[in-house]
Amino acid sequence: MKAVEILAPAGSSQSLKAAVNASCDAVYVGGVKFGARAYADNFTPETMKEAIDFVHLHGKKIYMTVNTLLKNTELEKELFEYSRRYYELGVDAIIVQDLGVLHFLHENFPKLPLHASTQMSITMGEGAGVLKDMGVTRIVNARELSLSEIKEIRKSTDLEIESFVHGALCYCYSGKCLLSSMIGGRSGNRGRCAQPCRMPYQLKIDGENRGTGYYLSPKDMETLEILPQLIQAGIDSFKIEGRMKSPEYTAAVTSVYRKYTDLYYELGEAGYEEYRKSHEEELKGDLRNLSDIYNRGGFSRGYYEVQNGFSMLSIDRPNHSGVLVGKVIKSTDSQMTIELTEDINAQDVLEVRKENEALYEYTVKTGENKGKKITANYKRGLKIKPGCMVYRTRNNSLLDKTREEYLEKKSRIPVRGHFKAEPDEPICLTLSCYEKQVRVFGDNPDMAKNQPLTKEHLYKQLDKMGDTSLYFEALTIELTGELFIPVGKLNELRREGVQALVQAITEGHRRNAGMQEKISGFSGKKEEKDLEVSVLVQRTEQLEAVWDNPHVSEIILESDMTALNKLTYYTEEINKRGKRTVLALPHVLRRKGYELFLQNKSVLEDNTINGYLIRTLEEYELLTNKLKTKKRLIGDTYLYAMNRHGAEYLNELGFDGITAPFELNYQELREVSGLYQYMAVYTRLPVMISAQCLYLTDSKRDKKPIAGISEEACCLKEAENAFLFDRFQNAFPVMRHCRDCYNVIYNSKPLSLLSCVNEVESLNTAYVRLDFTGEDARETKDILDKYLNAYLFGEAAMEKENDITRGHFKRGIE
Repeated sequence: MKAVEILAPAGSSQSLKAAVNASCDAVYVGGVKFGARAYADNFTPETMKEAIDFVHLHGKKIYMTVNTLLKNTELEKELFEYSRRYYELGVDAIIVQDLGVLHFLHENFPKLPLHASTQMSITMGEGAGVLKDMGVTRIVNARELSLSEIKEIRKSTDLEIESFVHGALCYCYSGKCLLSSMIGGRSGNRGRCAQPCRMPYQLKIDGENRGTGYYLSPKDMETLEILPQLIQAGIDSFKIEGRMKSPEYTAAVTSVYRKYTDLYYELGEAGYEEYRKSHEEELKGDLRNLSDIYNRGGFSRGYYEVQNGFSMLSIDRPNHSGVLVGKVIKSTDSQMTIELTEDINAQDVLEVRKENEALYEYTVKTGENKGKKITANYKRGLKIKPGCMVYRTRNNSLLDKTREEYLEKKSRIPVRGHFKAEPDEPICLTLSCYEKQVRVFGDNPDMAKNQPLTKEHLYKQLDKMGDTSLYFEALTIELTGELFIPVGKLNELRREGVQALVQAITEGHRRNAGMQEKISGFSGKKEEKDLEVSVLVQRTEQLEAVWDNPHVSEIILESDMTALNKLTYYTEEINKRGKRTVLALPHVLRRKGYELFLQNKSVLEDNTINGYLIRTLEEYELLTNKLKTKKRLIGDTYLYAMNRHGAEYLNELGFDGITAPFELNYQELREVSGLYQYMAVYTRLPVMISAQCLYLTDSKRDKKPIAGISEEACCLKEAENAFLFDRFQNAFPVMRHCRDCYNVIYNSKPLSLLSCVNEVESLNTAYVRLDFTGEDARETKDILDKYLNAYLFGEAAMEKENDITRGHFKRGIE
């Protein structure tokens, strides 16, 4: 059995060294551009070369992130030279989100292994298979998958599977979040997420205030207890999140997962379970250390064992929660007595809380043992009372120990050596490491006059590796005759040998690009015809409000607006009215939904459906491979064709139309005029698509992974609507999609380009699209009429600026 890879985060040079010293198998890093952690220290071209060589010298792998969405000018003017440098230096793989970047890198560097980022939200092996021909060797699956779903991926693809096992979780499916982008222009798809999910929100369901909390803030993931199940599921790489975290975090977490993974392979499944039972306190201690390093409201096991639920969320606190170490048992107006439930150390930071509200924080001067009582002074006026809980938010002893063990010590590299000396022949030193072997020669030795060299003396001298990380795990010496060699000559020979070996190891990973950049000349599918109007509806009353309008050419139906076996009634009625029907597939397609569509394929294949709005690669595979459809395929915004290469790739896959991304501004869209056949001019932007369910969160319940195939609602919450209110009282509507079990959180204001008719028309789009979400029939009809009058009949339109947003059409993102 091939051992699972331990993949550690390295947001800085210090974190990279910490990860290697903690015995990771590989690290993932970001350069100064195009990485999903723009605010990490990251690596300059100079430090990246050092990092690549350092990692390879220690027998590890290094993966570089280019896992953001690139604008067309960035891809065409910067990506080739940026990537070529690291390709030639020997980076082991590049992690990619953007389909255009994937297409470009594979076309220009066909031998470069590419990893499909979790930002692609791959949920099934069928989706992964679409990418295989583009040089993808590994998928980083969506974090929302259960163990059973990962097992299904393992059965359906031979690509490597990389899964997160520890660290922060996003509330939203990665790559499908626009919340930070829309609130402040800092796009998560560009590595600049401002984390508005970690802010407090008020939840209202059917108008009733359900309280204020950190409803969008998941706990961090920790999976030590289910490590055997993860290995048995067929995961190839255990990924640790944390490029924004400290080197101490990287070292501590990496070392713990290394320890228990090695134990599993050493002892086997039965032996490992026996070890855990007999070393229960040891495991508890390691888990406590992980909590001390960083936890957010405790830990969850992510989505591996639950579909979603209240226990996964850190509702009361969005940052490091620390570890409970005591309780206030006595207080005056300025002093408290704390009874300790855990040992504490000098320079630990303690925080006193009342019902999760932080009241006071201070640094301990001296350590004390569990069960003891300590006193601490505080400013008068604080509401510290007996019963307040005391948490440690900084474990100084653990941090010092971690630094000493993993940051201040060098990880040593084992070398095998053979030294040979004989009369009238040059002395020779052979060194080997990682299947690399070098041989260096010196001068002929002299004959000894007094004290001839001994093997012991030679070994002692050659073993002096100095400041290098190398050491001899084996050194043999072949000595013939009574010889003399000056110490300086031996040192020089050793230095030359070490230098040659290091060069052989690092240069062995170099590549020669030797090619000219290939730029896409794709300019889109031109359709010389009048502008048409396409309308997306999610409710029956919306459909009935638009289907008789003679100026609407196409109606897009959300596939879950009714039961699948009732959809044909709608499509037939649309067809009778002389309009085209497009079926919008879910924002997320997982195994249950995939099988449900296959069971109802006669509905999808009905001749009253003219095409499909596709949002995921799994849906593309379902339609083209399983159903062999010849109908129109339209890519929605979340397929992210942000550039010509992305559009060209979708065109090669057989897409007939592409929807313009929400994060390009007017000028950027003008630069690729004609690339997008669809342009949304009215919609509420879906700022989050989440596997969590706010209705379930409100019920304080969890839900097990879905078994079987059903269209029944699963949150057991009878409610009409839900809204989240931010601190400025902006209301974000929440819509649940129970069949496929996800929530969509919409922007607080609708996107409206009603007054931008001339600009939109200059983009040479074929269709303007209106998406209706929560509007009733009257609102739907009124809004549609306004847009028809503006876009088809040239009537000037006025808007109340405070009631709408133009999204990024006017401003753009960083």
